[in-house]
Amino acid sequence: MISATALRNIREAKWNVPTLMLFTEDVQKMHTFLSQMQEEWFNMLSESPSTKAWTELAKVCLAQMIIFNRPREGEVASMPLTVFLSRDTSDPHEDVDWALSEVEKKLCRHFTRVITRGKRGRPVPILLTPKMLCSLELLVKQREACGVLKDITYMFARPEAMTHFRGSDCLRGFAKVCGAKCPKALTSTRLRKHAATLSTVLNMTDTEMDQLANFLGHDIRIHREFYRLPEKILQLAKISKVLMALEQGRLAEFHGKNLDEIGIDPDEKVIDCDEEEKGTDCEEDGTIQEGHCSSTVEEPSAEMALPPAERNTSPPPKRSKPCKGKTTQKRTPWQQTEVQAVERHLKQFIISGTVPAKSDCEKCLRAEPEALRNRDWKTVKFYIYNRITAYKKKLQCR
Repeated sequence: MISATALRNIREAKWNVPTLMLFTEDVQKMHTFLSQMQEEWFNMLSESPSTKAWTELAKVCLAQMIIFNRPREGEVASMPLTVFLSRDTSDPHEDVDWALSEVEKKLCRHFTRVITRGKRGRPVPILLTPKMLCSLELLVKQREACGVLKDITYMFARPEAMTHFRGSDCLRGFAKVCGAKCPKALTSTRLRKHAATLSTVLNMTDTEMDQLANFLGHDIRIHREFYRLPEKILQLAKISKVLMALEQGRLAEFHGKNLDEIGIDPDEKVIDCDEEEKGTDCEEDGTIQEGHCSSTVEEPSAEMALPPAERNTSPPPKRSKPCKGKTTQKRTPWQQTEVQAVERHLKQFIISGTVPAKSDCEKCLRAEPEALRNRDWKTVKFYIYNRITAYKKKLQCR
């Protein structure tokens, strides 16, 4: 009874806590700061070896490797010295070069790769830049001269001790002095989540995603379940579009599209009357006004393109009453020039049966300022909606 209640309270307390995300700017500041510190302590250790210089350069290299590769901080901090000394220094095989681009060939020769032990015995690769490699070689060369015990097996060992430096302590210390906006977010765990989360904006295949997961040292199932966009962002930005489409009765418009392709403006107003039950209160030439039911107009025929005086004067069709609770507004019939102006830019929406968005209607109005000077984006949108409805009904009748 006690443990279950405690666990439930811990989980519920995290529901509404703001998500602490990394700023890309902070990561760049950290990289710049560490590069400056690396050059400074590298020169000091080269000129006059001391315990202080060796210690600071080791901390800088440890932080650089964590930020660049995004592994778990403990995997790098506890890396054995033998892992670095036994690294593979051979060039890529010539036959493999055929499968690589010129840039990829240069990258293979630019970086050095070492393999260390990760969680559950998984091999975790660590990429080293040329500057990191030079600094690590200098640390190995000056180990005994700077007070590192000979029997200690860690690459980042503490001088005069049997333990190694902690990556979390190094990151925390450098984050406070590098000028980051949110130093608390510069942790090993959030760096890993930052890399895996932002990789979702790339169009990566399953194989590429599996390679990234292996590089970060975790299973692809864990990668897909935990290393993704924050749940708050997913629900606000993506799932809300499905709920709005259901609320507005427009889900059929987005047939065959994924969540990224659905575009719904939350400020848009849609027609909320059932045209089949309430009838229409629109002009037979396709006019529909706010506060009235959807129109069931046919496509403009050749007769509709003629001036009103030359049209065949036949009794107007019987109109139904407006929807209850709606105010009657003055309707302006669509002229031939207006119809032609709209069709020049939005005809593809009529053919495809897709209602244009607000931005599409406004683009049409900007392209035809003279012909559509008496129209706004809503009337243009409703006109296209009526044309689509009439077109669909015409196909059903056939």
